Amino acid sequence: MKCKVCQRDSAGEGFCEWHLRAHRNLVDRFPVWGRAMGITWKDYLSQIAENSSAGNWVKEVAKYLIESGDT
Repeated sequence: MKCKVCQRDSAGEGFCEWHLRAHRNLVDRFPVWGRAMGITWKDYLSQIAENSSAGNWVKEVAKYLIESGDT
């Protein structure tokens, strides 16, 4: 199976090692950010995707989730 984002070999959940780690970070951190900012999951992903301080891996996953509707 290949990564949904970059087509490298999948490490689990349909993502390569790096995109899987980024996906888990997004999921793990959303409860805190969502409550603090009063935003939805989709708004959170949009903000991450456009955040210049966010890393490339996490921005790629956020953009993938938005575009694919796989939220």
